[in-house]
Amino acid sequence: MKLLRCVVFASVLLGLPACGGAGDHALADTRTPRPVSILIEVYDPVTNLPWQDLSVRIVEADNEWSGCTCSNPVEQWFLTDSSGQVLFDEFMLAEADVGFREDAAGFAVLHPRAREDQAVVVLEIDGVGFAPLFVDVQLSWDVPDVFVQVPFD
Repeated sequence: MKLLRCVVFASVLLGLPACGGAGDHALADTRTPRPVSILIEVYDPVTNLPWQDLSVRIVEADNEWSGCTCSNPVEQWFLTDSSGQVLFDEFMLAEADVGFREDAAGFAVLHPRAREDQAVVVLEIDGVGFAPLFVDVQLSWDVPDVFVQVPFD
C-alpha cells in the first residue's frame, strides 16, 4: 500500500507541468506560427444579394507584436467576384507590407505567444456612387482564417 502511494504521488508530481500555470507559456512557445487570411463577402442589405465588382483594399494593420499601426504603402484595389467576395490570403497580406511577420515561404503569420498572437486589419470597400466603408477585421492565432460578411449600401 505504501509503495502504491509513492507511485501515485510520483505520477502526480511528474504530471504537474502539463496541468497549467507556468507550463502554459512554455507550451505556447513551442507551437508554430499560423498563416492568416481574410475572406470578405460584401452584400446588399436590402436585397441580400452579393455586390459584384466593388473595390476592396487593405488600408492598414495593427499588429500586436510590433505595437504600431502600419499603413499599406501601395493603394492596390481588388474587385469582388460574382459571389461578392475577395480573398486576402496569407501571401497577399504579407505583400501588402502592413507589418505582419512572415514565415520562410513569405506568408503573413501570427505567433502563438502572448503579445504576438493578434492583429487588426482595416479594409476599405468602395463603389461608384457610394461612400467608402471601412471595416476592422480581427485576426488571432486561435482563429487565423476569418470570414467577414459586410452589408454595403
